Amino acid sequence: MSTVSHSLTYLDLEQRREASDERMELIEGEIVVTPSPTPFHQLVVSRLVAVLVGAITDSGLGVALPAPLDVFFERHSILQPDLVVLVGDRAEMFERGTIDGPPSLVMEVLSPSTQGRDRGIKRNLYARHGVPEYWIVDVELKSVTIFSDPTNDRYESALTTQDVATSITIPSLAVDLGLLFATPRRFRAETTS
Repeated sequence: MSTVSHSLTYLDLEQRREASDERMELIEGEIVVTPSPTPFHQLVVSRLVAVLVGAITDSGLGVALPAPLDVFFERHSILQPDLVVLVGDRAEMFERGTIDGPPSLVMEVLSPSTQGRDRGIKRNLYARHGVPEYWIVDVELKSVTIFSDPTNDRYESALTTQDVATSITIPSLAVDLGLLFATPRRFRAETTS
């Protein structure tokens, strides 16, 4: 992780992005560079996207969007969660073209380089800004922790499961963790005739 030591804004973040291809977030005034995710991390993200499209997008409840996508929480905090869900009146953010304020649901898939931030400062930011539900997807433990009920700048409720993760705020959203974390089958060799 690489950070800059003084309080920065979105303009500073944009200037750094113009000079670099790295994925960057602005967390409480510090630019944080996130290394590229592993293939398995991305497989889990793509499986979550498939479930979210079925439960959220195809049903007309809203939209599910994967990173990279800036979510503006405050002048000094612009984050790029792995997955963002907008339902109900929050779907208007999609139509405006910027995610300015708390999404309906945020998901972070843990990586060794990001898990401290995802469990700490980012969880606290999501609660402080009123994200109704936050999922931490742990590929090592094959579990999902669902945080909900943000009150007084913290989540009042946390539920960890290793079976089926069911959304607190979007009842139609349920994820079978056995399928989510399954090892891919061996690839078949392509044959030509």
